[in-house]
Amino acid sequence: MAAAKSQRPDPKQQASAKKILRIGVIQAGKIVEERLIRRRENVTIGASPRNTLVVPASTLPRTFTLFELQGDSYHLLFSETMDGRVSVNDQVMSLDQVRSGGHAKPARGGALALALGEGSRGKVLLGEVTLLFQFVAPPPIQPRPQLPPSVRGSFVTQMDWVLASSYAATTVLTFGLVFYLQAMDIPKKAAIDVVPDDFAEYLPAVKKPKTLNLAKLAKKTGEKQAKKAAVTRKTSSGSSKSRKSAAKPCDAACQAQRAAARRARLAKQVASLGALKLLGTKGAGSGTTTNLLAGGDPGRKLDNAFKGVSGLRAGGRRGGGLRAKGGGGTGRSADIGSLASRVGGPGKVGTGTMVDEKVPRAIVKRQTPKVDGTLDKNSLYRELRGVARGVTTCYQRALKRNPGLRGKISVRIEINTMGRVGSVEFDEDSIGDPGVASCVKATVRRQRFTPPKDGAAEVVVPFVFESAK
Repeated sequence: MAAAKSQRPDPKQQASAKKILRIGVIQAGKIVEERLIRRRENVTIGASPRNTLVVPASTLPRTFTLFELQGDSYHLLFSETMDGRVSVNDQVMSLDQVRSGGHAKPARGGALALALGEGSRGKVLLGEVTLLFQFVAPPPIQPRPQLPPSVRGSFVTQMDWVLASSYAATTVLTFGLVFYLQAMDIPKKAAIDVVPDDFAEYLPAVKKPKTLNLAKLAKKTGEKQAKKAAVTRKTSSGSSKSRKSAAKPCDAACQAQRAAARRARLAKQVASLGALKLLGTKGAGSGTTTNLLAGGDPGRKLDNAFKGVSGLRAGGRRGGGLRAKGGGGTGRSADIGSLASRVGGPGKVGTGTMVDEKVPRAIVKRQTPKVDGTLDKNSLYRELRGVARGVTTCYQRALKRNPGLRGKISVRIEINTMGRVGSVEFDEDSIGDPGVASCVKATVRRQRFTPPKDGAAEVVVPFVFESAK
């Protein structure tokens, strides 16, 4: 009982305390909010959430100070568009009467300020919202309700023992693992060239090399015979050198005679090879091959004609050339390799120098794109540079087939909400090459763009194709 009496407010203190502002908001004939302004401060109203009273009135600005604290008293601020009634000093007046009677003073923002006392009350019309106010004695602050101790319980009764036990077990295991890892002897990583001691017992014992007895080895290999062979080699080499030194020098006449003999020998060998021997035979002749046209009979058997002709071999899988049928011939074949040793000239034939294929260099210029949608320009230009590199590759391949290709292609790209390419169309194609068109479409479809902010977007990118030699 004593505690209940102590919580009751003292009537004298309540009478001496200053009154506070009480405000009620009426909308559609119902009170939607009631507020006690215990702290003496400015009261704002409007649609902004930072206002004291949040009222979506169309006739009010976003923030409007309705009650302004000047000194220790409130002043009602109202504009020309507001209407209502106010009771000041036991006198009820409309806001129009307050304006015309000069009871209000000009304030900031073109508004009027009316001083209010603790007995003032009134009604202000703010379009579809009506605001009522009055000054009342501050009611006592109700203490926070608390449950009795028997219902509230203690810390021990409110604890979840299953969860607490799991936390405790986890903590113990974690600290135990940390201590174990710190106390464990972790072996150091050995170098590559260091062999661990465990492998020493597996290594076989190294045998000492046997010593060689040079005297016995000399007897076995026959040192005396080796010395004799060395002496004979020295004497033979000396005699050959003396013979070479004793040879007479060959003068210009000797060299000319040798060259003539070599040419005659080569002419004889070449004349007996294949068709050369056939072409060189005239008339009946005494050679092994007779004239094929001597008797005027071109249909005689070729087997008899090719008898005695060397260097002809019939072509087949195992060798090329012509082979003579029947007997009488040597059967030797003539090829470039065999003639190289008989006829003077270079042994190898060059293949010439490599000539590079001249293909014009592709130049692709990207003009300013047209964007329909909300796309980040920096990201779009960076992604279009990647598309331009692929388009240049397509054009460079086409120039190998047709070096005179040039023109302009305007690509219309539809980008969906995920940044992928939905469709690719051509608004303009003055090149007219199907290969370039298909390659450009495939390049654009592979590109991934930054997703648009508001749904899908559409981009038109013109590409100008030129070639430079």
